[in-house]
Amino acid sequence: MESEIAAPAGDVATGSAGSRDEVRPAAARPRGPRGSWWLVTVLAVGVALVAGGSVQHVFDQRNAARTLYRMQVLTTVSRFLTEADSQFGRPRAQRSAVAFGDLADSISADEGVNGAGTLQVSLGAGSAAPADQIAFSATVASPYASTTFAVWDIHTNGGAAQNQGACVLWSSLLGAGRATSVLDLGGGAELQPCSPSWWSAGPVTPRQPRLGLAGIPRSPR
Repeated sequence: MESEIAAPAGDVATGSAGSRDEVRPAAARPRGPRGSWWLVTVLAVGVALVAGGSVQHVFDQRNAARTLYRMQVLTTVSRFLTEADSQFGRPRAQRSAVAFGDLADSISADEGVNGAGTLQVSLGAGSAAPADQIAFSATVASPYASTTFAVWDIHTNGGAAQNQGACVLWSSLLGAGRATSVLDLGGGAELQPCSPSWWSAGPVTPRQPRLGLAGIPRSPR
């Protein structure tokens, strides 16, 4: 079929303007599912935005949980070290391991540290009995992670030589088993893994705590 309809021959001969007009059929518009394609595109964009928002929300939640947990561990370590130093200010016969258990309970109940009520700080093994060393372990457990650390406070030579410190025994953030790498607590704070030499026999020195002397286990139970 031709795309144009020719004018009658007589009209062409007379040269009239009307006879030279060409009549073109209107172009047929495709009736494919164009509208549905637009709908699919809009829906796809909407789904992508929702999915992207969900991923970002999960990412933000994990960041917030990590930041909170780091603060909880740092706070617990700091308070245990403060308590150990306070115990050395008492006569030896009045030092008490019970105080560290009470401290663990108070941290768990502290809304400033445990606002969501999901943190559990528990006292592990340790001793305040030796004349020149106080050392305890504690576990900081939350839905995000669980970490067990040891703290020590050493006063030798009548208190002239002192040393305080903390180390990580094991943490779910570092994998299973005894910690062998640094636990990053953010902001430049970190806990070094406890040295195996701290369970060896020998006297307590300012540079050499004796965690074994305090009954702190070297490996997870």
